[in-house]
Amino acid sequence: MLAFLLSFVIVTIGTILPRNAWFGRQVSRVGEPGHHIWLTIDDGPDPLTTPALLDLLDSHQAKALFFVVGQKVLTHPELTREIARRGHHLGNHSLSHPSSQFWSLPPWRLWREVAGCQQALQQVLGHPATWFRPPVGHHNPFLANILRSLGLNMMIWNCRGFDGAWRDVDAILRHIARNLRPGAIVLLHDSTPIASEVLDRVLQLMQERGLRPTLPLEKKETELPLPFSWHP
Repeated sequence: MLAFLLSFVIVTIGTILPRNAWFGRQVSRVGEPGHHIWLTIDDGPDPLTTPALLDLLDSHQAKALFFVVGQKVLTHPELTREIARRGHHLGNHSLSHPSSQFWSLPPWRLWREVAGCQQALQQVLGHPATWFRPPVGHHNPFLANILRSLGLNMMIWNCRGFDGAWRDVDAILRHIARNLRPGAIVLLHDSTPIASEVLDRVLQLMQERGLRPTLPLEKKETELPLPFSWHP
């Protein structure tokens, strides 16, 4: 009984804590020297919000990594291509974003979620992604082998403001400001009514702190060199 409970605790912690690397390595910090950060935007593309985000990024001469949902990619192919045309990168955020179930999916359904988004990006952009972010950061023991077989690297974050759930922009910015420093991987969300306001204020805060948003390398998992802050 004790062994069962211990196994249950290990599996639970390993799946629901985004920065826990018990079930596979991940990137959760920018390893480049200097005042570099990575700006990541999840859950798009969305024709109601993404165009404004792209314009804001252009106005600040900033680049971002958009973690997109495969079904939305197929629904909005031209908007997906516009993200790439503006010089941003696109990552895999699953096919359907099953946020409440992703951590418990069996291997065949995990494969469908991850590979399905890869196929959507291949169809629309002509190439798949090299970065993957699980919905709400949850993962399980089956995910690492699937990512490896698809040449994907998992990226989490170390700076967030809960803008996917909260609507108080001031509170969101206070949370982001605590960890907005060199090496930060900032998590923001598309497809919310406050998306553009949050991004605008985060970009202003980055500028005030002298932080430079850059893009990560677009290489397969087996090709990634150091200096990346891996959690082995």
